[in-house]
Amino acid sequence: MKYTDPELIEHLASEYVLGTMVGKARLRFERLQMESYRVRQTVWEWEQRLYPMSEGIEDEVPPDSLWQGIQQRIHPQERQSEPVSWRSLLFWRSWGAVATAMVVVLAVMISLQSAPPGLGVSEDYMAVFNNPEAQPLWMISSDLQTGEVSIRAVNATAAAVDKTFELWMLPAGNTAPRSMGLMPVSGNKQKVVLPPALVEILRTAKGLAVSIEPTGGSPTGVPTGPVVYQAELIAI
Repeated sequence: MKYTDPELIEHLASEYVLGTMVGKARLRFERLQMESYRVRQTVWEWEQRLYPMSEGIEDEVPPDSLWQGIQQRIHPQERQSEPVSWRSLLFWRSWGAVATAMVVVLAVMISLQSAPPGLGVSEDYMAVFNNPEAQPLWMISSDLQTGEVSIRAVNATAAAVDKTFELWMLPAGNTAPRSMGLMPVSGNKQKVVLPPALVEILRTAKGLAVSIEPTGGSPTGVPTGPVVYQAELIAI
């Protein structure tokens, strides 16, 4: 999955607002919101679009026989010797609202043509490098199945004269960083394909980093200039 895809962002934002995105997927998406203004804006737009639909929904109280009927279907051998406590009533009071929400979910899924599946175990990772003002400089997306890494410059400007930015993966443990290529500047995008050995290192890497190097990149294969940015790898 590529978070740079507008349709993907729309789809995930709708799932988040509707509450159908849960677990680790929801936590990852919340972390992405903190890093991306575009994602936050899309979530806000979905909130404005969907929340008014719930204003006219009234609580529905189910009949007294509903809970007993459910219990009898779950435990057909057991007889209810006494009335069921309605401490769980709070859950069932909103069943009408839940049904309405499911209708909205179906409408959303139909409207989002070719929508990708929800978040789960993935071979895709992304990272966002921000400046001190929390503005994104580069967005990195990688597909570990193909080894393809896409680097898109958002607000990154060129380094000093005779200098360039170089991207590094930070392997687990105390091993040296491994180069992933030079970084583009604003408005540009480039792709690199990693060899299988580097793909395996990236799979367990602690994160990514950017250093300032001489034109053409580090002459030694490890960072020679200052490391100016770091970013966490996020599974998507």
